[in-house]
Amino acid sequence: MLKTIFGFVLTMVAAATLAQNNDAPLSLHAAQQRARYALEQKNIAEGKLKAAEKKDKAARKRFEDAKAQSDEAKARADQTAKELQDAQADFTKARERHDQTYQDLKRAHDALQESNKPK
Repeated sequence: MLKTIFGFVLTMVAAATLAQNNDAPLSLHAAQQRARYALEQKNIAEGKLKAAEKKDKAARKRFEDAKAQSDEAKARADQTAKELQDAQADFTKARERHDQTYQDLKRAHDALQESNKPK
């Protein structure tokens, strides 16, 4: 029974001591360790931030390059479309001239045939 009371008292004293240690300010060594850990975490986060910024900058550069190439391709496509329209207009004019010339030739041929008919 005496051992039980002694164990109980010892347990209470140990619990009170632990409770006081939890409320007590950190030791200098523990505070330095926590500060180093926080600094390491900050440096790791800063490295990740710099890597992300570098990736973002590269992505933006690729996007701008692609946009510029897209703008150049659009300009080339527009120029090609204009050249196609011009070629189609030239073809239409040439076909009209051909049809007119063919009609003139046909009239001249018909007139020659009329003049060569025996009277």
